Amino acid sequence: MITAKILREDPSLIPLLTGLPAETFWQLVEAVEKEYPTYERQRHARPDRKRAAGGGRTCDVPLVIRMAMLLTYLRLHINQTLVAKLFGSTQSDVSRDLRRLLPLLKQVLPSPDLWEMVETDQALTEADQLKLADLVAGQVLADAAEQQGYRAQDSATRKAYYSGKKDVYPQYPKGDLS
Repeated sequence: MITAKILREDPSLIPLLTGLPAETFWQLVEAVEKEYPTYERQRHARPDRKRAAGGGRTCDVPLVIRMAMLLTYLRLHINQTLVAKLFGSTQSDVSRDLRRLLPLLKQVLPSPDLWEMVETDQALTEADQLKLADLVAGQVLADAAEQQGYRAQDSATRKAYYSGKKDVYPQYPKGDLS
């Protein structure tokens, strides 16, 4: 089981799990820890919340491990249950943290305005593309969990390649993607 102590003692694990240099990971964790209390207050005060502030399940996993789980899942895109086992947690914790921490992570990462532009399919200007290139080592964190697959227009071809799984993208014969 990977703990915060293990990550501190063996920083070579961090790039393997998250794809980030260790010092960048710790800077990101520090930035998230700084913004986390405000983010949680805003999240609990939202108008559509069904429970009173302070209600609900408290998290028993340290924020450092939650961040490592989230980044490991996004980087390696392995099963949530496996990520949870690596960090001594549960699949539901990983799923919950994807919903809760990913928006905060987007706020803390460089150029959150670019995230918004990319998510809404707005065209990036040359200046925006330069900002994107200035990110740490030219790397960008991207969650590619669900991407639209191409579907053939005629139903016979679609049925021939249908797998029943949402995330399987079959290779259609050339010229059959009209």
